[in-house]
Amino acid sequence: MTPIRRTVSSVALAAGATALLLGLLPPSAAAAAPGAAALPSSRVLALPHYRQQQSNDCEAAALRMALAYRGHRRSDRQLLASIGIDLKHPDYGRSGKTSGDPYRAFVGSPDGSELHGTGYGVFYPPVAAAAKANGGKVLAAQEHYSPAKLYLQLRAGHPAVVWVDYLWRAKASSHYRAYDGRSIPYAGPAEHAVTLAGVTPHGVYVADPARGYYWIAKTKFQAGYSTYRDMAVVLS
Repeated sequence: MTPIRRTVSSVALAAGATALLLGLLPPSAAAAAPGAAALPSSRVLALPHYRQQQSNDCEAAALRMALAYRGHRRSDRQLLASIGIDLKHPDYGRSGKTSGDPYRAFVGSPDGSELHGTGYGVFYPPVAAAAKANGGKVLAAQEHYSPAKLYLQLRAGHPAVVWVDYLWRAKASSHYRAYDGRSIPYAGPAEHAVTLAGVTPHGVYVADPARGYYWIAKTKFQAGYSTYRDMAVVLS
């Protein structure tokens, strides 16, 4: 999504300073997993960070980081070509014949703006399909993927693309009817996707296409994550 011009001090601090402030990063955070039966309680993945290359393509940039972690180097535009862009149905938030379905393709323009109604985004099925088409191994792609499962995957060394509220709020969704008849959850112009790159008992390490790396407390992460029905794509 298009970054909102607003200071979010609780998440915009540098990763090291935030971790130190919140006490989220113990000395064992980068320990390697010894095996499925004895995963470390904390782990940070060596995930590269990429800023979104278009104003509204956070989902492609988040996927780009997760794929690059396993050596699959792609550009945002290459991934968007796999995801698909629907310019015929660019509307969202209201029912109608021109309202897009983000479960099918990117709705509107990747160079558009949610705030100005010119571009929205895309949900997990096209992102998972693009991951597979570009060399990724998808371990999970769904809604209602619990935070506990996410944390376990991170402890096992698997990054995840997740959908959140841009300001990390828990917001109730309304629904609109897309051109194809599907009911689409909509929580306003703050849909955003980030990549999770680490976890400790109390915090999550975020690779954000719009704001860089930072730590965030699990309680705050879970609030923002709940807004889009705990939607995630987990890659090996």
